[in-house]
Amino acid sequence: MVAPSTTKRAEELGLAEAGRFCFWVNGRAGVLGDVDPHIATAAIGFMAPAAVRAYWGARPPELSAWDAALAWFEAAAAWGRETLAAMDDARLQRLVHLAGIVIRDADLSIGTLFAGSALIPLPGDPAGDATVLLNVLRELRGGAHLAACHAVGLGPHATIMSTDDPVRGGASWAETFGWEAPHPTPDHEARAQIERLTTAGVRHAFAALSLAEAGEFVELCVEARAKMD
Repeated sequence: MVAPSTTKRAEELGLAEAGRFCFWVNGRAGVLGDVDPHIATAAIGFMAPAAVRAYWGARPPELSAWDAALAWFEAAAAWGRETLAAMDDARLQRLVHLAGIVIRDADLSIGTLFAGSALIPLPGDPAGDATVLLNVLRELRGGAHLAACHAVGLGPHATIMSTDDPVRGGASWAETFGWEAPHPTPDHEARAQIERLTTAGVRHAFAALSLAEAGEFVELCVEARAKMD
């Protein structure tokens, strides 16, 4: 998402001038099609409605929402080919296979961005396929996470304020995502509960893997993560 190659692609598509998150918004929510910005806002969840509306409206008219989504996942695949180049193709193909099992077994109602991103065609190479599917799994967790933040009564703005992270939490990140002061009071106990509910929300999908497959999936993810470092 922050790779220089992704930024360059955003510039080529005319999605850079409006701001750093324009490609992020249109690429992720583009799987919904050319919907009203209210729908894109609901799906993304954690970005303030006014910010989503501005980014959604900044997409060049000749670029459809679906094409923006395809370009977003193509950028992920391109990054994956470079980042995971040192990982054995057979290992990557196994990661693709196991991730595919989880995605196919997951309940689509866990989130619209997950359901839409699961329709993205795979590029056909091990590193590209793996990176695309890992992004789809990110949307799986994202859908569960959004539901969880509402379930504990925080909502997106308060969840960001309650996140103890030097980059992706607190007032600075909330304002980066378009939320304005006054900010909600952080509630770290509720934030911890969100994590537990998020895990519970995705557990069923991962139950499609046998115990041995689950262990193998973890090993492959750890291996891929090490290549990213």
